[in-house]
Amino acid sequence: MRSNHLKSIFVFLLLLGSCARVPDGDLAHLSDPISLDSSRETALAREFFEEGGWPSERWWEMFEDPQLDALIEQALKESPTIQQALAKVAAAEAEARKERSALFPTLSADYEEQWQYFSKNGFVRSFYPTAPPVVVPATANQLDLTLNFNYEIDFFGRNRNLFKAALGKARAERAEAKQATLIVTTLIAQTYIELQTKLAQKEVLRDRLDQRNMLFELTTSRGANGLDPALPLLEREQSIYEVEQSLIQLEKEITLDRHMLCVLVGIGPDSDIVPKPLSVIFERPVSIPTDLSSDLLARRPDLTAQIWRVEAAAKEIGAAKADFYPRVNLMAFGGLESLSFNKLLNFGSKEGGLVPAVHLPIFTGGRLTANLKNKVALFNEETYRYNDLLLTAAREVADQIAILSATFDTLNCQINSLETAEDQLELQFSRYKQGINDFLSVLEREDNLFTQRYQLYGYERDYLLAVLKMIKAIGGGYRADQRLPYQGG
Repeated sequence: MRSNHLKSIFVFLLLLGSCARVPDGDLAHLSDPISLDSSRETALAREFFEEGGWPSERWWEMFEDPQLDALIEQALKESPTIQQALAKVAAAEAEARKERSALFPTLSADYEEQWQYFSKNGFVRSFYPTAPPVVVPATANQLDLTLNFNYEIDFFGRNRNLFKAALGKARAERAEAKQATLIVTTLIAQTYIELQTKLAQKEVLRDRLDQRNMLFELTTSRGANGLDPALPLLEREQSIYEVEQSLIQLEKEITLDRHMLCVLVGIGPDSDIVPKPLSVIFERPVSIPTDLSSDLLARRPDLTAQIWRVEAAAKEIGAAKADFYPRVNLMAFGGLESLSFNKLLNFGSKEGGLVPAVHLPIFTGGRLTANLKNKVALFNEETYRYNDLLLTAAREVADQIAILSATFDTLNCQINSLETAEDQLELQFSRYKQGINDFLSVLEREDNLFTQRYQLYGYERDYLLAVLKMIKAIGGGYRADQRLPYQGG
């Protein structure tokens, strides 16, 4: 009879909850993958692209520089940015475990002992008899040992949705940690390449400064002998100052890059990091994945993180809808109660109870509706952020293909220009040995050669950075992990 009464109450509350208005907002839709077939076909038409797979997780080894490998390996262990991202992953996973605990019953044990002295003029001793054979004692000691059981029956999926939302956020944080690692490692490689380039250019400027001093001395000698007017001498002197200024500026940039590299690796800015001038190489075709458009979503950690945030927001909508329906709790307790410790463990001291409870919100002042609309708006926000990020990712890949093509062509032009400058210098030196031209013309041609060599280092840097940014644009070897260790079935 009691069970039928409880069922009747539950059915009544369920029907009443079903009458509650659950507003459905207009949910945004995720964009479909963006085709990059045209950019891919354009790239494969060039000789320095090839059809292949995605970068490996240790993509930096493609540059064949042991010192770069060592710096990135150190950063993976010491970088505060990476460690901070990993700490956020641990916090999000702990939060998901906490939400998961609501799916299971809870069991707790309590022990309570209460001693009390009753006032002579109080209710107990004044109201009850104080003469034999019934005498109310002046003191009482009550002991209670109880085992408590509590279980919320998740009929409408509220707790399941909250757990899945937390699980999605944990997945997103794991992908964000991979994105942070990708940003740090590519920034280390970029700074390292910049530093190497500037060290190589510094050597060129030093040689050029020696050449300018020699040119100045020769012009001074010619002026002393009345062969040249004073104006060329002043121009030679000014050109020395220009090179010295360039050296000062380059030295400052080298120092700043070294400080940046140290901090990225996770060590102090005064640590000794002096790489060899431009030892990074990349002399193979750049691979363009066959499944570039379809698999880009699973290969870019930022896109993966955002899609999981969208899924988490969708689960929070489900939890908000479940708030409109009854919440059913089953509570029970059992234990021992006695006024003296020597009787606490007796069979007659047993006690117990069963407390089923149903809670249904009927009037909440619009709180539940506002909460649901808030979750819908947050879902739309995350969805539009994903759509925007997808467009940005596709643009970055297409842009890097175009940039890489342009930098490769520019580098080849500069290589040809340097070879021409070397031929001109060789020809000029040959004419000098034959007595056709003076040594001044040889030094002027050599100055042009230094200019071309200085520019070549810059174009080699641009090409290496374009390869690096291409690797970053397609995810840097990331592969989406679909499960977490505690996810369950």
